[in-house]
This record gives sequence, structure tokens and C-alpha cells, in this order.
Amino acid sequence: MRLLTVATLILLLKDCRFQDVHLGKQKIRVVYARNPPDAFANCLRFPQLQPNLACPFPGYTLEMMGQIAAYAGYDVEPVLSQNIVGSLDWGTRLSNDTWVGVLGMLANDTADVACLMYQRTDLRDQYFDFSYPLTNVQPIYVVREKTQDIGSILWNAFKPYSTVTWFVIVGSFITQVLVLIGISRVEKDLGMRKRFRPFEVFWQCIQLQLDEHSEDMNFFTIAGNIVMFFCALLQSGFLIKLYEGLLLSALLAPPSTNPFKNADGLIQLIGKGQYHLVTNYMGNWYFDDLVNSNDPHFVSLRAATANNPVVLAKSVSDALDMVESGPYVYPIQEDSLAMQMSKERCNLVYVSDGLPQVGSYFVFQNKSRFLKSMNTAIIMNSDMIQHTFSKYFREGYKIGNIPKCTQIVDTSNPEIVSKPLNMASTVGIFTLGAIGIAISTVVFFVEIYIFLHNRVLESHRKTRAAMAKNL
Repeated sequence: MRLLTVATLILLLKDCRFQDVHLGKQKIRVVYARNPPDAFANCLRFPQLQPNLACPFPGYTLEMMGQIAAYAGYDVEPVLSQNIVGSLDWGTRLSNDTWVGVLGMLANDTADVACLMYQRTDLRDQYFDFSYPLTNVQPIYVVREKTQDIGSILWNAFKPYSTVTWFVIVGSFITQVLVLIGISRVEKDLGMRKRFRPFEVFWQCIQLQLDEHSEDMNFFTIAGNIVMFFCALLQSGFLIKLYEGLLLSALLAPPSTNPFKNADGLIQLIGKGQYHLVTNYMGNWYFDDLVNSNDPHFVSLRAATANNPVVLAKSVSDALDMVESGPYVYPIQEDSLAMQMSKERCNLVYVSDGLPQVGSYFVFQNKSRFLKSMNTAIIMNSDMIQHTFSKYFREGYKIGNIPKCTQIVDTSNPEIVSKPLNMASTVGIFTLGAIGIAISTVVFFVEIYIFLHNRVLESHRKTRAAMAKNL
């Protein structure tokens, strides 16, 4: 009987680390790290699990964990990570098969769960348990904005069509001109046309292209009229009318400052060595997938970085400094500290097109006994989770030190707000007109010179003819 009592006492003492005898609540040990916007460290006490008037934004994972643990009936026991903001070790696996950082606290039984959002990888799956996904987050490339040079400004008037489209338009126009010139030559040989003037046909086609049809542009064969009809329909009808509407939209929209449009464009630039990837944490899911994933995006990026390896920075601030000062691209995600810190700087742009969204999870110890009840709490509190995520990232609240930049334009947003036309937008049109006037002036003086020269030659010819007649 005494042995049974001792054994029971030992079991009770062993279970005291998880039970609050007075309250009857099971304790769960949670790792908290000073890592905005997951957890802000500027409240009066840390961690602050519920927002209040003095601390309206304690951190979005703090709010989620506080609500979920309370719903599951657990009493939270904080385990603080001794990191400074911007230098958090999320978890790194060493060569001796041990873990350090936050994940190391779970692996060595210091804590049960981490109050941070993790992405799932094959390596982490082998050592830890992942909760039901709380949110989906968007990976984003941070890069220094492209400066507007004279070439890009002059190209504003031609932005509605791509370079390939302009080549096709010019090629189509030249083909139609050559066909019409050939038909006019056949009409001359058949006696339908009095004279053959290819240069005149060329200028008539230009007038037709500019929707200024010449009354002298007539063909006497059915083939010639058919070609002219389709030329007018395609060149001056569809393409010009469509261009007029697109031109106004292009001039009203703010100029794009993104050095590349999407992920595929970046991969091409990395392959050419014009840009380099930089990170402060190689254990990030993105770089883990870069090494192991068979997703087409990561396969292409892996080939591009074979001769252009990823650059490792010491911290988030160092990585952002490299982005601001050189041709570096920093892959982050919308709910990260790097995004929070990047918003405090100017002259940075964000590109997310072509990058797949990924799920965010809480990470538990392997075979955690808390996982099932916490997953139930996550599912039952999904509305609160989405509301909290929107509060921090979608509603436009100022939760960081926002700089007073001269201009902050999100050029990746399809709903671009129009602006009044200025010289930067219309300089291409004026430059095109100036080039035309300059060319016409030069040609005009050349024609005057040729005309006067021909008059002199004609005068000399007449003088020689008169002298010969007198002789």
C-alpha cells in the first residue's frame, strides 16, 4: 500500500509541470520571440496576448495564440527567446542532427509550441508536428526601384504595344506596301495604269495607315482592292483605333518602377548575372524548397542560381541595405519582419506575380499531445484568425515607422489610380514630333539645295548649248 502511495505521489509530481493544481488547467509551454509583426516588444509587458488601449497591436501571432490556447482550455506558460529584433534564429539543424534556435527549444523539450508562423518543409516534417494551417501568405520579392532614364521616358508613347507587337505591325505594313507596289506595276504592264510610281504608292499607304485616305489611291484590279481593303481594316482600323484608347490609359497610369514584372523575369535576370538573391536566413522555407522542391519555379531558379549563388547577409537590416545599394533581390513574405522593416524605407518596390502562396502553421514538438485539441481550437476560431490577419496586413493600419517618402506607388496593383498628364508622360510624343520636324527640315534644305543645284546645271547646259549654236 505504501509503495502504491509513493508511486502515485511520483506520478502527481511528474504531472505538475503540466497541471495547475489550483485552477485545474493544463499548462502549455509557448516560445515567444521579439519579432514584429508576430510579436511587438514595445508593450509595457511582454508577451501581451490581448490588445488593449495602451497596446492595440501586441502582435498578430500573440493574439492568435492567446485566443486559441484559451479556447482549448490551456494555461499558457511563456518561454522567452533571448533574441534582439532582427536577429531571430527560427531554427537551424546542425550536422550532428541537433537543432538550435526556436525549433531547438522544441526539440530539447524546453517548450511545447512556438508562437511564430512557420512554413512546412520536408526537413521540418521529419522532426516536428505542424498545426492545421492558420492562413495563407504571399511570398514577395523586395528590390530597389528602377530609375527612369531618358530611354524609358521616350518610350512612354509606345507603351500600349510591346516591342514584338511593334515589329509585327511594321513588318505587316512593309509587306502590304510591297504587295500594293507589285500590283500597281502589273496594272501598268496590263495598260490599266498610265504610270508606275512606287514612291507615290508608299506615301499613299502611309496616309491610309494614319487614317487619311488619299483620293488618288485607286487600284484597277480586284486583287489590289482586296489588299487595300484589308490594309485599311487591319492597319488603320483595328490597330490605330485600339492604340488611341490604350495610349491614353498608358499615359495616365504612373510609370512602372519595377525592374522586372514577375518571377520568371527575375529568374532570367539572375541567370544573366544582373541580379543576385540575398537572405539573412538560409533555413527559410523558400531556400529549403530552392534546394529540394520539384516545383517548376524552384527548378528554374535552381538552374539560374547554379553559377550565381545566394548571398547570405548577417541580419534583416544588412539584407535590406544590400537591396537599397545594389542589384540584389530579397525574397520575403507579407507577414514577416523583413516586410515590416522594408516598409520603413523608401525607393523599394515589391513584386509577387508568379510566386505561389504558402500556408502558415504553428509548430509543435514531435508527436505532441496538444496537437489535436489545438487544431480543433484553430478550426473553431477561423473567423477570429482571419480578422486578426486582416487587421495587421490588409486594413492599412500604420503598425510601423512609416517613412515620409516623396512618392510611394504600388505599381503591382492592377487598380492603378490615374493622375494628371505631365511632361514625363507626354515627352515621348513631343520628342517624336520634334524628330519629325527636324527630319523634315533637313530634307527641306536638301531639296532646296538639289533644286538650286539643278537650276545651276540647267543654266550651264543652256549656256553651253547657246555657245555651241553660235559657233
